[in-house]
Amino acid sequence: MKQSYLLFYFSKLSIFAMCICFVALFARFFVPVEFLSENLPYYIVMFYVFTALCYVFLYKNRKTNFVPTFMITKILKFIVYLFVLVIIFLLDIETNVKFAVSYCVIFFLFLIFDTITINQLSKRQVEEEKQLKNKEQNEE
Repeated sequence: MKQSYLLFYFSKLSIFAMCICFVALFARFFVPVEFLSENLPYYIVMFYVFTALCYVFLYKNRKTNFVPTFMITKILKFIVYLFVLVIIFLLDIETNVKFAVSYCVIFFLFLIFDTITINQLSKRQVEEEKQLKNKEQNEE
């Protein structure tokens, strides 16, 4: 069951990332070039990898101190994203408008996805704890 839930999560994450890629592809036809980064696929991959790693870490540590683990992963992810943002701005790799718009849109999309899936994980944990308590009470 544990592995299948992780597989289910990675399937949802992959489909979500592919949808973002298709939206970005079609956005090239409708959004002015000044607002879309050429490096958009790399940013999507970065957000995908960090979202997946944090979710696996949270899933493995869901039984012990879920809330502090959740907060630590959120803070570390935000620091990494902020670090990348600052590096791109300081090294002047892209124009600020292109990068800022693309990066912020992807950030918020993955943030919404991450929040929804983490909420599902926490609900699942609460249900498992209730079932365990009910099972223990029935055995007594």
